[in-house]
Order: sequence, then C-alpha cells, then structure tokens
Amino acid sequence: MHPLTKRIGLLVSLFCLAIGLFLLGYNLSLITEDATAVALNLWPVLLVVAGIMLVVDSTKKRMFTRSTGIETREHTLAAPSGARELSCSVQFSYGRLFIGGTEGASYLRTEQVGAASVPAISSEVMGSAASLSIAMSQPIFPAHFQLRNTWRLALERSLPLRLALDLHEASLFLDLRDLPVDSLEMRADTGRQEIFFGRRPRKVTARLYSSSGDLTIVLPARAFIRVRLLNPFCRVDYPQGDLEKREDGSLVSTAADESAGNIDIELDGPIKNLVLDVDEPAAARET
Repeated sequence: MHPLTKRIGLLVSLFCLAIGLFLLGYNLSLITEDATAVALNLWPVLLVVAGIMLVVDSTKKRMFTRSTGIETREHTLAAPSGARELSCSVQFSYGRLFIGGTEGASYLRTEQVGAASVPAISSEVMGSAASLSIAMSQPIFPAHFQLRNTWRLALERSLPLRLALDLHEASLFLDLRDLPVDSLEMRADTGRQEIFFGRRPRKVTARLYSSSGDLTIVLPARAFIRVRLLNPFCRVDYPQGDLEKREDGSLVSTAADESAGNIDIELDGPIKNLVLDVDEPAAARET
C-alpha cells in the first residue's frame, strides 16, 4: 500500500472512531441536544484538521528534500567477551539499510536529516552465545523522515552469525559474502531488497518473507543451492544454465562444489518479481 494511502486510511479511522463515540454518547443520552446541534454545525472542522495535517506533512517533505544538513551518528556494538556466536535482530522502518562485514568491532552508523529518535540497542549473553537487538520507533507520518534515513550496520567477521531482519517500507542491501552467517530470517514489507550470499563451507539456511515488488538474490557460483518458492504465482528470473526447476517448483543448482557450501532458501509472501542471479566469488559490487 502506498504511504499516502496509509496516512489517509489512518485519518479515516480516527474520524470513524470520533463519530462512533459521539453517536454512542448521543444514544446513551450522555450528550445534550444543545451539544448535538453544535457538533452538527461544526463537523466540517474534522475535514479542515485532516487537510492541515496532510499539508503540514507535505510541507515538511519539501523542506527536508531541500535540506543538506545530514546528522551522522555512530554507535559501537562491541561483542561481549567470551562469546562464540552472535544472534543479531534488526527492526528498521522508513529508509535505507545497508548491512555488511568489518574487520574491527561492530558498529551502526546512522545518517538522518532533522529530529530522529536514537536507535534502541540492547545486548545480552547466555553461555557462549551473545544476542544483539537494534530497533527504531516508527513515526506516524514518515513522508519527510524516510527521505534521508540511512542505517549502515557493520558486523564483525570473527563470530558465526544468526541474523533476523524485520523491515517496514525500507530498502535493503545485505552483503553476506564476507560474513560467517549460518542462518537468515527476514520479513520485509514494501521496498527494494538486494541480498548477496557468499561461499561458506557450512550450510546456510535462509527463511525469507517479502511483499516487495523488487527482490534480488545473488548466489555464489558452484555452491549447492536450493530455492523453494511457496508462492507459485511469483514471477522468477534466473539463469537457465546454473539453476534448473524441479517438479515440486523448487530451483536447484545444476553443478556444485562441496567447498563452495550449501545454501537452502525458502521464499514466501506476495512477491511480485524475484530475480535470482549467480555471481562469481571474485565479483563485487559497491553501492
């Protein structure tokens, strides 16, 4: 659903609630006849308030489009000592999210225009496993906020990683080629998502749910790959020479090297268009 449609839907819901409460109070004789007459004369005020809210939101969007003052903050995400694996959970809305690896300590760099809440970051350790949670609050009217809201999350490469993403109206660039990821869980709303898998000697399991109209998955060459599509109506573009379609609808790699790893992907959701590509290990992209 388009963001403007969602905001209009929110306003209509608030109007229905206000009108419903007023009628309920009138039926229960909690509102006098004089108050009812005044309300009937002033009900267009609701339309005026709705128009003002939409105009203010649109004005803020134009102001932030012209603004050049980008506020950058960096949050260090040091892994607890003694941890042997890391579970990372990210909740992100209204903007662009970049995730990749780093040689040093993990960090989150935010780039925002205007006032924005500080991301909620928490971590804990249970035995040898560490967990990291990063989340942001969702503004009610995000039209101007999402124009310049960018997160760059860099995770250290020394710990096996379990990654869980919850995205709402966000664009994602996820580069797992230099991250020791064991599992990936993603639930994504509208927005462009691009995921790069790398060569891993261990098995990588991915469970993806997406409502995106533009989902791209780039897979390493010569790895054993299995992609199961739970949505039979999804349009899929894939290289015919590297992947073949089986009778159950799954896509499987035609040639595999044990050293290149095993990647098992399960896709679900009303995905409109899915692009599967196979990339050589040495190939790299920069965004």
